[in-house]
Amino acid sequence: MRDRALSTIGLWVIVGFIIFVFGKYDVAQLGGFLLALSLGLAAQYELYRILEKTGATPRIGAGLFAGGVLMTAVFLGLIEITPLANYLALAWVAVLLSLLARPLENREWVLRFSTVFGVLYVPFLLCFLVDFAKWKTQDSKFGLWLALWAVATTKFTDVGGLLIGTPFGRHKIAPNVSPAKSWEGCLGGIVFSMIIGVSGAAAMNQWLTGFHFNLLSAALFSIPLATLSIPSDLVESYLKRRADVKDSGASIPGIGGALDLIDSLLLVAPVAYLLLHGLTKVTVG
Repeated sequence: MRDRALSTIGLWVIVGFIIFVFGKYDVAQLGGFLLALSLGLAAQYELYRILEKTGATPRIGAGLFAGGVLMTAVFLGLIEITPLANYLALAWVAVLLSLLARPLENREWVLRFSTVFGVLYVPFLLCFLVDFAKWKTQDSKFGLWLALWAVATTKFTDVGGLLIGTPFGRHKIAPNVSPAKSWEGCLGGIVFSMIIGVSGAAAMNQWLTGFHFNLLSAALFSIPLATLSIPSDLVESYLKRRADVKDSGASIPGIGGALDLIDSLLLVAPVAYLLLHGLTKVTVG
């Protein structure tokens, strides 16, 4: 718990430092994108290593190249996130959730198409957060701050889950996939996420000129993001359990690897995009 708490604080300090430094040169969006790109590719690499342990033979180099090109193209505006792409991503989220229906079985299609699976599971879904960073318009960085709001709201669900689930968790939500998760912890995580969501929206309303994020909307938007972050984390847990590994890596004390860090964000990203995209077009007054 101590290592996880210190790592969480340290990671947010790093995020703040990157945004501050790049912001000094008016390229804060670039800093946010480079951070997302590095985490995404590291997570994709870890995923391929996990899949190899279940019998898959992904083409790691080709997959990482495709993922990097995809995320970069979205950030540069060479590929547009259209409503159709958003709906296709939501359908893909449903497919990923279906993996949890039979948690004790490997899925043949995941193993056979492991290279493509890696691209669609990590970089494709992260593109919906990357697109927020691209939405700087001519005179605002609202998209970047909304992306950070979505990340904080989602990730602090884990914090609330640990704080409530560890001492009070009695009823397990998915013992065959992630024995530590409980319904009590899930409820605590959602409540904690709503608190962070409303606090973050209030802070942005205070600090960003011309921006208004209705606090009731912030609270309501937090619920689906927090709720979906739980099975999003369980999908990665399913993949790790099939490979008989505890963590995707060991680079982050108390957390594991890059995939362990961003797993709860992956399925949430297209939902956050759907809910928040319109707010990136607020006019500076």
